Amino acid sequence: MQRALVIVSLVVSTSVMAGTTDHEPRRSARPSEVVRLRAHFDAVDGELRSRDITGLTAAQQSRRTLLTRWLRDYRNAGSFPVNDRVTAPTPFFRDSNGTLCAMAYLIQRSGRSDIVDKVEATRNNAYIAELADDPALIAWLDSSGLSVAEAARIQPAYRGDPDSPWDPDGLTRIVDYNVSPLLLGGASLATAGLNMVKPSYASGLLGIVAGAVTIGVTGKYAYDNSRIDRGAGFMMGLGGLSVGAGMHGLLETRRNNRSAGRLQDARSARSGDRVSMTIVPDFDLRASDARMGLRVAGKF
Repeated sequence: MQRALVIVSLVVSTSVMAGTTDHEPRRSARPSEVVRLRAHFDAVDGELRSRDITGLTAAQQSRRTLLTRWLRDYRNAGSFPVNDRVTAPTPFFRDSNGTLCAMAYLIQRSGRSDIVDKVEATRNNAYIAELADDPALIAWLDSSGLSVAEAARIQPAYRGDPDSPWDPDGLTRIVDYNVSPLLLGGASLATAGLNMVKPSYASGLLGIVAGAVTIGVTGKYAYDNSRIDRGAGFMMGLGGLSVGAGMHGLLETRRNNRSAGRLQDARSARSGDRVSMTIVPDFDLRASDARMGLRVAGKF
């Protein structure tokens, strides 16, 4: 039963690491990226509303005003694409989760999802300036009272690979507390190795404590950010591995101590069965014939 618990702990920790790496739940932009993008859209909103649009038709002005309001809705919702493909800042018309960029959102909300679908299928990572040869897009911009330059200003690029546990931005993202999950993850890995190679009560207890703290601190990070990404999942997996290896260390040490105790008992028993001989003085004081000698007692 005890061995089974250790095996289950190891399997669960391995599953956490593998599952969060290859089969993640739906991602969302990390908090720092959301703050950056909202600041971008705030600046764009101010620029759009400050422009002189007296040269536009009444229909264009009305459409432009509506799109500006929709852009504020998009900004407030805070659901932005995630760049999970490349490390360099890159635009995404629609990301792998189906999240739309600001321009794609405005176009689709206006009823032109066909334009969005075409761009995604052909040039999903293109900048607006690169899409200026698309007649349908240019016609839509013109009817909306937006210039290509203004549309390019609305469209941001998204910082690269934010959920990789190994890229510098991802590493910085999970070091949010006084006790770094990275350092705890390293301690968990070290104690796990120690408990598998040279188990003891001390290393077992240390492994369980290090693993539990790693899981707790990283779990708080995941809770605060409303998701377990690959970095957090990897650290929690290391914590689970450390707990499982610590349990193994305690159980293995107890088993070794019991074996040593049984061996000592067997040695003691064998020592009691050895051949022995005792010699003591012996007196025979019978009146007729007094004698003195030695009595020999042997054990075989």
